[in-house]
Amino acid sequence: MTDWTGRVCVITGAGSGIGAGLARHALQRGMKVVCGDIDEAGLQDLAKHAAKTKGQLSTRVLDVSDADAVADFAEWVYAEHGKVHLLFNNAGVLVDGKCWERPLQDWRWIIDVNLMGVVHGLHHFVPRMLQQGEPARVINTASIGGLLGGGTFMGPYQSVKHAVVALTESLYRELAQEPGEVKASVLCPSEVDTGIWRSERLRPAEQQVKLGESEQQFHEALANHIAAGLSPDEFAVLVFKGIEAGQFWLIPDTAFMPLLKMRYEEIEQQDLPATETKIDFE
Repeated sequence: MTDWTGRVCVITGAGSGIGAGLARHALQRGMKVVCGDIDEAGLQDLAKHAAKTKGQLSTRVLDVSDADAVADFAEWVYAEHGKVHLLFNNAGVLVDGKCWERPLQDWRWIIDVNLMGVVHGLHHFVPRMLQQGEPARVINTASIGGLLGGGTFMGPYQSVKHAVVALTESLYRELAQEPGEVKASVLCPSEVDTGIWRSERLRPAEQQVKLGESEQQFHEALANHIAAGLSPDEFAVLVFKGIEAGQFWLIPDTAFMPLLKMRYEEIEQQDLPATETKIDFE
């Protein structure tokens, strides 16, 4: 087991769900943890946990869709700690529904948070990580939905998660050509009990969208199924095991592998997408 004591861990989207679980586990492992999230109340809860455990935690309200805010965040982190050993570009929201009916502002929201939030993290942290002269790893949170074929009503979410997967594969190859020891991994959660299915809570009331009946039924059924999955704390343990093993593909739940194989067989055989396949994913 890797000794993480005293090393620096930066996590976006740490106010709830997977990000909070990762933060709690990193604190347990003795890391200096720096967390950003737009959810100030969530950060306050995390700070209370750190105080009880005497962990080294710093928090900052952060909107990852704002490039300048992420630049300031990175400047602050390096002014405080001088290095980053684990960077989790984890902040994310969920937008579902019929792809042609979802308002364009909702498409912009999920693209700006789930994809551009990762891009902003890479842009403002990776150059510094390459220069710090110590081993480090960038972990971008995608989803099992970023590997599987497009699911009904999941166009906005899966589109950006597929983009994060491809971006991280490119990042891995590009980092391999650079001097230094900075690596990359893509995290693909599946059934983890998080608040992502209630992402609308983070938006002003006038921007919240009411789904159609069939879409809402799908949303609630899948949200309830996911809620029965791993806790964020259980999931974080598995994530760190994968990191310590040097894995690029961080896919703790391998139950979806048969579906992934089916998808690539479908592509290879140039079949039409199945319209009745039921896919459950985080």
